[in-house]
Amino acid sequence: MQMKDRTKIMFAETLEEILQTVPLEKVRVAKLCERCGTTTPTFYYYFRDKYELVAWMFLQDFSFAVGDKPPEYSTDVLNTVSRQLEKRKSFYQKAYTDRSQNSISEYMQAFNLQLAAEAVRHHTGEALSVEQLFAVKYHVYGVMGMFSEWLYSDTMTIEELNTFCFERTPDFLKDAFAAYPYSTDNILQRTGKKTKK
Repeated sequence: MQMKDRTKIMFAETLEEILQTVPLEKVRVAKLCERCGTTTPTFYYYFRDKYELVAWMFLQDFSFAVGDKPPEYSTDVLNTVSRQLEKRKSFYQKAYTDRSQNSISEYMQAFNLQLAAEAVRHHTGEALSVEQLFAVKYHVYGVMGMFSEWLYSDTMTIEELNTFCFERTPDFLKDAFAAYPYSTDNILQRTGKKTKK
């Protein structure tokens, strides 16, 4: 593991610990760095702010589940992603309560919309039509709402949620996702800040 990856993981693990007692909106980068035994310039070398760190943690989980694996879209794949997120369910519960402009809920929604658009373009060679865009938004907004409900209640299992969501995925999107190669490098560069070499 490279030094930069160890440093990012150190920040991520420390943030996860802090969120057990402090809401995300009250977490200060200086205090996070103090807990890590490092400096704020080190943090800002890797991340623009604490929200980008949270987004990177989500991307780590997502890429661990599907990155560099053969293209597939099924309930099994959705379950694999969800089980990875479930390992840090407490973290996502804490992070998801933040409703700022840069919140993880907003980020994950935008991530899913962007991924759908890329998958369709990769599969068909064309951008989403207006009708497809509406269908994708309707689907993603619904999935994110159901994900939030799963985070905070026991009304459904993650398997039930994924079966429900998969069955209601528009056919054109199922076909696109089934052919889309998830590259770990591509996934991890989606925080908005260029990767440091």
